[in-house]
Amino acid sequence: MRKSFLLAAALANLAGCGSQGQKGPSAASAEAGIPFVEFGNIYDWRADGSAGIYLQSSDRKWFHATFMAPCENLPFTEHVDIHTTPGQSLTKFDSIEVRGEDCYFKTMGPASGPPTPVKPAKP
Repeated sequence: MRKSFLLAAALANLAGCGSQGQKGPSAASAEAGIPFVEFGNIYDWRADGSAGIYLQSSDRKWFHATFMAPCENLPFTEHVDIHTTPGQSLTKFDSIEVRGEDCYFKTMGPASGPPTPVKPAKP
């Protein structure tokens, strides 16, 4: 009994050695999120066509989320509902709702902000 416990502890220690100090995709993804969304931590948002959305937190940091499928109603709305687990940060595992359409995030990460519109040149 004691030998099997020691063997299990040694294997668990070995399994953890290879991942120490490395940042894999899951660790990087967990860092990109907006905390306290349920308390109004979203300051602004901008549609990125139907492919994604730019979200600005109350500390003025921008994030960009892309969708698993086109969010057809997003370019034509003035209001979005954010769906996240209460007490958790808004991450790539969450979604928004636009006019009854659920739009699930595929990716989410920090961004410098939405692109600035290009004004046409004067003739």
